[in-house]
Amino acid sequence: MIRHRRGDEFLLIAQHDHALLSGQFAERVGNDTFAAPSPFQETVDGVALHDCGWPLHDEHPTLNDKGLPLHVLESPMSVAVGVWTESARRASEKDAYSGLLVSLHVMALSAIAQTHDPTPHERARGARDVFDLNKFQHRQAELQEGLRSELRMRTDLPLRLGLAKPGTDPAEDLLLFNYNLLKLCDRLSLDICCSEDLFEEVEEVYPRPGAQPLTVKLDHRGEGVILADPWPFGVARLEFEVPCRRVPARRYEGEAEFQEIFGAAPADVLRVRLEPSGAR
Repeated sequence: MIRHRRGDEFLLIAQHDHALLSGQFAERVGNDTFAAPSPFQETVDGVALHDCGWPLHDEHPTLNDKGLPLHVLESPMSVAVGVWTESARRASEKDAYSGLLVSLHVMALSAIAQTHDPTPHERARGARDVFDLNKFQHRQAELQEGLRSELRMRTDLPLRLGLAKPGTDPAEDLLLFNYNLLKLCDRLSLDICCSEDLFEEVEEVYPRPGAQPLTVKLDHRGEGVILADPWPFGVARLEFEVPCRRVPARRYEGEAEFQEIFGAAPADVLRVRLEPSGAR
């Protein structure tokens, strides 16, 4: 769940709703510089489903150690590993290619959690977390091998976090392109839904399979507004409403109190807008 601060309230946005927004972004990728996703629907579905396991937590949200609604970036590994596993499982049930993209995504998140990478994300906090992450990565590698076999993709290539080096094979270059498209849409959506600015740029975005990667620069212009350069979409701007619930921005005495308030909280929307740099 995303905890977005607005005055004396928190706007709480379910992770799956953030992911659905990223899927809407992915549907609109494609212009003279950027290729559209391919295979189109399977890739868009993978982007939209990349957090589809998060209802396990967000339907019964918890608190952090300060008594505040748990923000996704604060998630302990006991929460993260469970929802990552379920996201990959549910996406794989829908489609093998979509599931492979989601599995690659959650494996990459688990790798970030093991490092001191400055990317805003969940973090491992002890030996038990590291053990659980290693076990999780092993299981995702097994899942990916099965999905690759189902898709008739090669399983004899050296891979790093499930991905081959650029130029290894056309199918691998396409997967690398689609995976980094997921990463771009995920980070745009996560950033635009948060009240804090998370990313100044998104690196290693491939404008088309086999091309050299580039960096998309982000310019934050207030709540729910980001300018991007270069612009990856085929329309002049993107505007959406993201469902959320409003709760008082305060410390809660316990999860029972918070969940009762959350359950009765009024529904609202966060209005978001993406534009190309220089559009204003």
